[in-house]
Amino acid sequence: MTIRAIAFDAFGTLIGYGGRRINPYLRLVDTAPGKKAARLPFLTRNVPVDVFADELGRTHLLPVIQRELAQEVAGLRLFDEVGVTLRKLRAAGMQIAVCSNLAYEYGTAVRRLLPDLDAYLFSYELGAAKPDPTIYAATCTALGCRPREVLFIGDSRRCDFEGPRAFGMQAGWLDRRSGLTLLDALQGVV
Repeated sequence: MTIRAIAFDAFGTLIGYGGRRINPYLRLVDTAPGKKAARLPFLTRNVPVDVFADELGRTHLLPVIQRELAQEVAGLRLFDEVGVTLRKLRAAGMQIAVCSNLAYEYGTAVRRLLPDLDAYLFSYELGAAKPDPTIYAATCTALGCRPREVLFIGDSRRCDFEGPRAFGMQAGWLDRRSGLTLLDALQGVV
C-alpha cells in the first residue's frame, strides 16, 4: 500500500525527557496503591494545570507543580536520529504529523522542538485521546489522506499500534527499550 504521510507520537518516539520523567500532574490525582490515576481529563481539556488544581482543591500544590513542569519542559530533547529522519521523509515527499496524548503545558514545547510539520494533533486540543478513533480521524483529515495512506509510528502498543490499525491506518511500534530507533521503525519507507 502506498504511504503518503507519517504520523508520529511525540513522547518516547520523537521526544525524550532528557533525564528522569517528573510527571507533575500526578500530584493532582490519588496515586495510592490500587487506585487508577484519573489522567484523562488532563489530556482532553484545553486548560492549564492551575484550572485543574483549583477544581480539585489542590491549589496549594501549584508552586511545586509549576516548578516541576518548567523543569520537565526545559529538559525535553529530540532523540538523536529525529532530525535526519524527518529530513529524509521530507526528501521522499512525505507529509509529517505529530499526534500525541498530552496536557496543555506540553503543546508549545512540542511545536518548538518540531517546527514546520504539516499537522499537530494534540489530545488536549481535540478533546479526545488515543486510542479514541476521533484523534486518528482528525489526523487523516489534517493530512488530507485516507487512513490506509498514513503510517502511524509510536512507542505505545495500544495507542500507537493497535489503535491506528483498528482505524485502518498502517502502524509501526517503536520499542526504544529494545534499542530500536525511528530508522528501524521506518525501514522500507526511508
